[in-house]
Amino acid sequence: MANNSNKNGIQMRFIEHLKKVAPSNISLVDEIADLLKVSNDSAYRRIRGETALSIDETLELCRHFKIPLDVISASSQDSVTFSYKSLGKDDMDLDLYFKGIEKDLEMVNSFKEKHIYFAAEDIPVFHHFYSDSLGAFKFYYWKKSILNDPALDGEKFDKNFLHKETKAISKKIFEEYTKVSSTEVWTEDTFLSTLRQLTFYWESGEFKQKQDALDVCSDFHQMLNHLEKQAELGFKFLPGQKPESNQEANFNLYISELMIGNNTVLIATEGIRLARLSFNTFNSLSTNNKNYYEVNEGWMKNLIKKSALISGVSEKQRFQFFKKMHDAINKVQQSIETE
Repeated sequence: MANNSNKNGIQMRFIEHLKKVAPSNISLVDEIADLLKVSNDSAYRRIRGETALSIDETLELCRHFKIPLDVISASSQDSVTFSYKSLGKDDMDLDLYFKGIEKDLEMVNSFKEKHIYFAAEDIPVFHHFYSDSLGAFKFYYWKKSILNDPALDGEKFDKNFLHKETKAISKKIFEEYTKVSSTEVWTEDTFLSTLRQLTFYWESGEFKQKQDALDVCSDFHQMLNHLEKQAELGFKFLPGQKPESNQEANFNLYISELMIGNNTVLIATEGIRLARLSFNTFNSLSTNNKNYYEVNEGWMKNLIKKSALISGVSEKQRFQFFKKMHDAINKVQQSIETE
């Protein structure tokens, strides 16, 4: 009897967590019934603990709602379960990877209260997605230099590197990101790391045409201009879109003089606390383990406390930061033009 009670307690603890992480705009009963291919009545019995969830059913729910197994096992603070996301090597994998990011952002936006914290060692991926040449260059760099894609052996970069489908997905990701309230912490190296990649590829003869390299530089400037305008206003909006004066503030940009070390993302909603840590440039590990999240949240708050806010305030410091970045692009651009 005690053993059955313990099993029921584990299931009910899992169901309670499931209710917290499930988007508010869905019917949990309908979702469980569809996922497990059972009737709504059977789904109700599982939610009430009257019918035991099988191991396969539990794993299916964990995969769909991105719930770590340590929620079920109530493991110690020394054990954390992560989900793993990797950038694929072919175009199909690339589209699937970014569709996954799109779905993640749509899930976050399904909650009324949501916020993303981003400590950025490199430019957050969202900012590349509204400029064709810059976005294409980053994809080319990731696949050629990080993933060593053999399909790119001997292939030089041109701005038509991305397929239309990938462009459409990437722009949708940027649109979803503009809807989420966010706090980003950058350093000078956050921006300069991508500029160094451009310089290395130009000097290594990896561009098919000089104009392609200059177009990437031009997109760099456009990205910075748009980012600076968002920082000035304190909210995000799409390029080409006229910002509304009464739009709610949803963008905080901080500049840090401390080294960040890696890209760390924290996602907070009324139902989810998720921590994501990048490694090997573009792969990532994610978990909503409570203890792990709280440790990273403390680190993030300490980093923010030691950083300078340049969105909405600090006009002089904001101008100086972006001018320095534009000057760095101009230097690379002039070097390309004179060769």
